[in-house]
Amino acid sequence: MHHHRVSDVSTYMRRLALAVCAAALTVLLASCGGSSGSSSGSAPGSPTVGSAARAAAGGITIRGFAYSGTMTVKPGQKVTVTNDDSVTHTLTDKVSHKFDTGDIPGSGGTKTFTAPTQPGRYPFGCTIHPDMKGTLVVQR
Repeated sequence: MHHHRVSDVSTYMRRLALAVCAAALTVLLASCGGSSGSSSGSAPGSPTVGSAARAAAGGITIRGFAYSGTMTVKPGQKVTVTNDDSVTHTLTDKVSHKFDTGDIPGSGGTKTFTAPTQPGRYPFGCTIHPDMKGTLVVQR
């Protein structure tokens, strides 16, 4: 009888550990997909219009701890960065120090910077999260 109880406890612990892992994974997946799902809840057409306008103006979006959008811009172009994550990020030229948004608050915060006037490739990243990287290409 005693041996049977130990087996029940270890089975219970394994199931508990699996349930905790599954719950954590569900939360992670929900938070990743949650930001894009919430924007579709606004008026029809407005997310498309907003993102198209942003992209046309040299917009970069931060979502899921990654940069996306218009990475190729004209010299001196204004670039708006929108942070769709729930945490603060930056977009900072870490090599030549030609541009830096400073802290961009999460959940839709925006900052604008002016692209360098000299054509070239400018590696950038987030000063808060070093794994976040991208390259801004400035060309005429």
